[in-house]
Amino acid sequence: MSNTLFIICPFSCVENMILRKYGLKSIFITCPGAIIPYNDASFINLLTETIVNNNITRIYFVNDTSCRILNNVILNKSLHGLEAEYLVKSIYNQVFTMSNKRSSLLYQQFRLAELNLQFQKEAFLINGIFTDLIIDGEIEIKTLVTDKNLRIFKESKITSGVKTSYEL
Repeated sequence: MSNTLFIICPFSCVENMILRKYGLKSIFITCPGAIIPYNDASFINLLTETIVNNNITRIYFVNDTSCRILNNVILNKSLHGLEAEYLVKSIYNQVFTMSNKRSSLLYQQFRLAELNLQFQKEAFLINGIFTDLIIDGEIEIKTLVTDKNLRIFKESKITSGVKTSYEL
């Protein structure tokens, strides 16, 4: 699989596993929780240049179940002040019911990762910064939850709420 960009959390260390599955030509950009910091102009410029210079046609947002941000939220541990932590905690508090919180740790990890990635995918599609690149480059945006220990790769079945893009 060429021309594929993976946006991953630097704390998950999944690059080698992804390279084995998706090919050595895969490209990676890291940001905590795989959450793009839209207020960081230098990061946005780097991401834009990477997409353009490498003719990216597919972007995956990736979370591994071992992600410390996800697990700190699920296990109600102290947060370290990263914006990504507060966003994940907000998703967890708004979406998880008491029955979800009583589910197995693995279920909670997969579910929270999937919800976080869906939120990231939606934000990427509607923020306006990357709209022209997505439309002009016909870039496919996907999400992927992995588990290094179990060697699981799970592409999300949740479809985007963004159904149509219009270029003005």
